[in-house]
Amino acid sequence: MVKKCVRVYIEGGGKGRGEDSDFRRGWKKFLSELHELARKHGYDSLEIVRGKGRADTFRRFSKHKPEYPEDLCVLLVDSEMAVPKDALVWNVVGERVEDQWKCPSWATERHLYLMVHSVETWLTSDPEALRAFFKRGFKSDRLPTKNLEGRSKGDIEEALKYATQDSGKGPYRHGQAHEIIELVRPDKVKTLRHGLRLFSSLDSLIKGEPALA
Repeated sequence: MVKKCVRVYIEGGGKGRGEDSDFRRGWKKFLSELHELARKHGYDSLEIVRGKGRADTFRRFSKHKPEYPEDLCVLLVDSEMAVPKDALVWNVVGERVEDQWKCPSWATERHLYLMVHSVETWLTSDPEALRAFFKRGFKSDRLPTKNLEGRSKGDIEEALKYATQDSGKGPYRHGQAHEIIELVRPDKVKTLRHGLRLFSSLDSLIKGEPALA
């Protein structure tokens, strides 16, 4: 019997075998509820595919069919920009000058998920996870608490660096994101519109439910 998986292609991660396993472990723990859901609905597991560079992540995702024809594959990337409330996610990456990605013929809106504006927004949604990672010297009062998806990537990153600069591990660096996401509580990310969309829309896709009109 052919095993089938839910594969989540995620941008990010550095070089090296250790980086790959650490990246996959962190994200798989964060998405553990979707892993369990996948197992209940006929999938062997939910697997994380580290895409490294943004363009390479999209390329691997869009060409997955020959390699994994039985698998459900989705793409998770930073939006890198503001996303209007009613915007179609494929239009966002299609119209972004640096991307200009075209939706694969087999894909739908439910195959693409955005972190608005970046993964750092998701990390910022859970100050307690950041405190657990950075420990002594972390200052949660330096972080914004409202309208996180409405803040630019630069603003969020500056706030993170400011809050962590006096910690033992600070200031925050991009390469720490996959280590921190392992500690982030999904319920905190679900307070963000696009964070909630990942869990609710991928939930229905895994269950084989039709897309909402």
